[in-house]
Amino acid sequence: GICYFGELIALGMKERGCVGALIDGGIRDVRWIGEHQFPVFARYKTSVQSIGRWKVNACQVPVYMRGHDGGNVIVRPGDFILADEDGAIVIPVEHVHTVLVEAERLTEIEKNIRKEIANGLTLAEALKKYGHV
Repeated sequence: GICYFGELIALGMKERGCVGALIDGGIRDVRWIGEHQFPVFARYKTSVQSIGRWKVNACQVPVYMRGHDGGNVIVRPGDFILADEDGAIVIPVEHVHTVLVEAERLTEIEKNIRKEIANGLTLAEALKKYGHV
């Protein structure tokens, strides 16, 4: 279904221990939600309010969300969601440790590339030395 998400829903979720939300639908009250430091990643912004348009159907069950290519991505209880201004990814719970270890390794390589470029190495030289990250 479509979700309309606003400040009061965010406050209710935060009160219950949630630290953010990934919504396959619309968000309103963006500025107010931001002031509460509750990150919400939504498909679009809307001015539509949600009263009478939503209900809780289930909790702690797998859900499907549209992916970047229009296909569906499954999100299961326990999966790790990493989201920022660039988008969101879902890491299945059974792969979280492996993915995070690899992400830390790649982050260190990126730090080295930045340092080398700051010290005069060209991007082409850095990529030749470290490969594409």
